[in-house]
Amino acid sequence: MELERSIDISRRQSKEHMCRITDLQDELRHREHHISELDKEVQHLHENINALTKELEFKGKEILRIRSESNQQMRLHEQDLNKRLEKELDVMTADHLREKNIMRADFNKITELLKKINAALQVSLEEMEEKYLKRESKPEDIQMITDLKAMLTERDQIIKKLIENNKFYQLELVNRETNYNKIFNSSPTVGVINPLTKQKKKNDKSPTNRFVSVPNLSALESGGVGNGHPNRLDPIPNSPVHDIEFSSSKPLPQPVPPKEPKTFLRYQ
Repeated sequence: MELERSIDISRRQSKEHMCRITDLQDELRHREHHISELDKEVQHLHENINALTKELEFKGKEILRIRSESNQQMRLHEQDLNKRLEKELDVMTADHLREKNIMRADFNKITELLKKINAALQVSLEEMEEKYLKRESKPEDIQMITDLKAMLTERDQIIKKLIENNKFYQLELVNRETNYNKIFNSSPTVGVINPLTKQKKKNDKSPTNRFVSVPNLSALESGGVGNGHPNRLDPIPNSPVHDIEFSSSKPLPQPVPPKEPKTFLRYQ
């Protein structure tokens, strides 16, 4: 029974093992199929990689060719631009030199013209200065000069008249003083010092010119000489000076300036 039981167990195990083997074989077939598919896919990928590699190499060569062509074109274009720029620069330099020469010629012409104009203006200025120096007087200037000459003549006449009146009054005063000295038997040694005469020595007794001056007004007033007193001299006829009572304490009246305004000739 144990043997049979062991045989059954071995049979059952063998069946299980057969089932397991069958499953494993199925799985193995499935794995082999999957591996074959993967191999096909790998092969297809290798083919794609080779194609892409070839295409990449072709593209790289194409890029290198395009780059070399572009570099060559750029070099040619640069050379063409350089030549064109050189030509334009040469043309511009020639135009600049031509314009410079034209401007220099114009400047020389203008300078010569300005020199001629300056010389003409100098001659015109000299002529105008000569005309100005030899110009005729204006009517208003002539009238003003005539008025000034007439005014100066009138002033000279007034000054001469005043000098003559002053001499007359001085002589009249000397005459009155002489009469006074004759009446009162007095010989005052009064005189006028002339600063222009040379100073003489004390021992020199030669006669000197004596100029009799007007007596002191205060002494005359204290002595009773004047109008209204018996010992005073008579006043000068038609003289407005003797109508005023002189006082030694009061100053003489200031001279009145002329009412006519002074006019001056303005020279332009």
